Amino acid sequence: MRILLHEIRKILNWKILLILAFVNVILYFFLIEFDIKHFPNGRPALDSYRIGVEMIENYGTNMDAAELAGFKKKYDQEVRKADQFLQAREDFKEAGILSYADFQRMDHENEAESDLRGKLFFDEKVDLFWELQERERLIEFHNDKETILQNEMEGATPNQQKRLNEIKATGQYDLYPDEAFYNFQSIIRSIAITILISVVLLVSPLFIRDRARQMIDLQYTAKIGRPLYKKKVAAGLISTLLVISVLLAVYLSLFSLNHTSMFFKIPINSFIARMGGYYWYDLTFFQYIVLTIIAIYGLGIIMGLISMAVSNIVPNFITLIGVQVPIVFGLLAFGLHYMLNQIVSIWLPQWLVPVCYATLLAVSIAFIFLLWRREKKIDMV
Repeated sequence: MRILLHEIRKILNWKILLILAFVNVILYFFLIEFDIKHFPNGRPALDSYRIGVEMIENYGTNMDAAELAGFKKKYDQEVRKADQFLQAREDFKEAGILSYADFQRMDHENEAESDLRGKLFFDEKVDLFWELQERERLIEFHNDKETILQNEMEGATPNQQKRLNEIKATGQYDLYPDEAFYNFQSIIRSIAITILISVVLLVSPLFIRDRARQMIDLQYTAKIGRPLYKKKVAAGLISTLLVISVLLAVYLSLFSLNHTSMFFKIPINSFIARMGGYYWYDLTFFQYIVLTIIAIYGLGIIMGLISMAVSNIVPNFITLIGVQVPIVFGLLAFGLHYMLNQIVSIWLPQWLVPVCYATLLAVSIAFIFLLWRREKKIDMV
């Protein structure tokens, strides 16, 4: 235990912690800050978020036919308010715009009408009209959701069609605004990138640092020398888990500033599927968040094991960087989308993501195990 704690302290030394802090600050401002500082990002995203909160307050986390009708009734009430608003405005009356229906028919090619419309939306920023647009978009999804789902079935495999039919039978799909959900998908990908880069920086020097200091020969002439490999790997894994936990705690605390917790009980299939977002499992938003956190731990362990293995076999830091860069780039550029954001997407075979995790984990563990066998036989003469 004493040696293990010593190795952990060697990994979590002040220099590497300083580097991690610096890298995380840089990556925070490049990748993460935008999704926190600019959520909801402009309009009509702001209106979509507000209407989503209103829907949860009025209808809860499921909507039946009566509640859908209630949502349309609310839209009609808002249209009447828009009628009264326009009829009270001299500039709109002079232009012959006396109702919301007239407003919708305004000619965008007509400069005067276009200016009038822009004045209302962008100069005066009248919430009522922004929200009406978003309500119309949601009602279109509510009205067309069966057609949308049917279109998705046409290109689906038999398993995907079966799942889409299960979703259709519930009736709980394409209901709620998706701003909060897609904001989380964006931010968790950025958080994952930041964490995985941090893990690589943390454990990559694990073996090569001792080799650079000519410590390997000295260690392996002692009785404890060769078993030190296992303790280093254990220390690397513990340090990886510690860093992942701390960074997740920090970044998810920042994510909480977006105030999306009221959406946590919404089933992810109930968010409108503007990008074909249907899923294999009936997870709530919160369960999806938990699943992505588990996925980040899994990816972090895989990257940690691979980085430690590479650190054990390369001769110097330059080679270490040269080998690590394509591995990290490949995982971040291609792997994260499928293994994190699309982890339960119906458009990937149901078995694919679990098999990818299991394979990568098995390969990385096997790599470490083979290197351990090599360590036991290596000749120090």
